[in-house]
Amino acid sequence: MVTVLVVEDDPDLRYLYAAALTRHGHTVTSTPETIPALLELTNRAIDVIVLDLALPDLPGTRLLEFMRDDPRLRSIPVIVISGQHTSEERVLALGAVEFITKPIRMHALVAVIDRLAQDLSPGEQP
Repeated sequence: MVTVLVVEDDPDLRYLYAAALTRHGHTVTSTPETIPALLELTNRAIDVIVLDLALPDLPGTRLLEFMRDDPRLRSIPVIVISGQHTSEERVLALGAVEFITKPIRMHALVAVIDRLAQDLSPGEQP
């Protein structure tokens, strides 16, 4: 299983994502803003990020830009979850591996994380 950082400003969604991923055996940490997410990335081993784009301090795209420019962070897979349907191409160009539009189906998020967990841990079963 993997350690997932959920960056989502809506506390209800943050809780739902964390609960679903925890039920599937993943370790979850979360934050409502971009700057604390950067601190988490520097202080903790994160395998996958679930990222909302509309955050109160800085847009989620800024986190993607920072990660793309940092050799230590650019390989961490990022799943963007957004209500902004028109930004998909830009987000994928910044390095996100997946773009899911809101409202999401929780099983779709879990399936993407489980697939990434298999890719990150070859030979292990989720």
